[in-house]
Amino acid sequence: MTRGPAIHDIEPILQDWMEDVAPARAPERLLEEAFARTMATRQVPTYPWDRIRRRGPRAEGQRSSPGRYVLAVMAVGIALVVGTALLVPRSSPESIGGQPATASPSPTPTPVPSPTVTPITVTPEATIPVTGPLGMASDGQAVWLFTASGQLVRIDPTTNTIGASVTVSPATAAYQGLAVNKAGLWLTDWDASLVERFDPTTLKLVASIAVGPKPKGVLATDAGVWVANTRGGSVARIDPATNTVVETISVGPTGPSGPNWLAEGLGSVWVGVPNASSVIRIDEATNAILAKIGALGTTPCGGLAVGPTAVWITSCDTGNLLARIDPTTNSGLPTVDLGGRAYTIALVAGAPWTWPEGGLVVRIDPTTNAIDRVVAPGSLYGGGGGDVAVAAGSLWVVDSANKQVIRLPLSAFGG
Repeated sequence: MTRGPAIHDIEPILQDWMEDVAPARAPERLLEEAFARTMATRQVPTYPWDRIRRRGPRAEGQRSSPGRYVLAVMAVGIALVVGTALLVPRSSPESIGGQPATASPSPTPTPVPSPTVTPITVTPEATIPVTGPLGMASDGQAVWLFTASGQLVRIDPTTNTIGASVTVSPATAAYQGLAVNKAGLWLTDWDASLVERFDPTTLKLVASIAVGPKPKGVLATDAGVWVANTRGGSVARIDPATNTVVETISVGPTGPSGPNWLAEGLGSVWVGVPNASSVIRIDEATNAILAKIGALGTTPCGGLAVGPTAVWITSCDTGNLLARIDPTTNSGLPTVDLGGRAYTIALVAGAPWTWPEGGLVVRIDPTTNAIDRVVAPGSLYGGGGGDVAVAAGSLWVVDSANKQVIRLPLSAFGG
């Protein structure tokens, strides 16, 4: 899975904000196209609500929008949504794609404050200069990135240098996902509603595959390739042998803020669906929906990680919380306050690590469900919020603020 850095739209924030006064389905053109297109230039954002919200500095390469324009769009959005509130029905939570789905049996969890932990500084094994690094993927050995300028690059962990690079189109990387398996390297093209398959070594384009509307997250496993269609309310499954979609699974309503990112584990594919406020669990073998898990305590719009006893998902732009799911009961558990917005998660020795905004990499103890270790990735690091991945015996973090990827010794993270 990749990151999600790259989940850097603000639709989930608007979605949560409007739920108190409007239906879940807001006007698509107003909220999707206006925000997506006006925020195509990635820079440090300033939002009108920043004055009343605690937050850390944003990493370079995340989307922004002029404050006055956002206020204007918000005002128009309120008028249109409230005006149609009685006319637009809400989607039913009782079924997905015509199939019954189990609901979370637990109430909305209460955030659990994490104890103060003294950070330790770890000397990087290497820092690799990369202009505008965003999403990252790994097969456990090599590392691949896509950048804000539309470059796809491969880092050779033997030399800690870029071994190959290619320009992909277009450079709308905030809406792209990247994944790798034995069959190839897979990159979503949000604008063209395609998934592009590349040779992992040469980065030569092998195939372009039409999927559902606006694909974003992508997951590559030994069983196949799974793609989250953010506007289609579905997950498409690609057969690498034929480069075709062999199954499309409905996981929520169509429209803005649909399925975002995916992860695999425990015989299932897990996908976060912000506009349904749920995580959907899919049987990896049969494509059947096993559960719809709500009551997570936050909007599930970020990256996921599946461990032996828990599933974690970040709330990305909607808040500082890390949600936790019990895979035995398919229910939400108490959340963890990360102290800043985070996007992707890496598992080291069964424990989740993430890099929230603020610049420190944190570990959550699966037993206590609290932050128990904090690592500063060297003396020069950015504002956090970048991708994390495990590869070649190291933890790799994307430091967009300093235009670099940092390689850290896995021993510092309990691995």
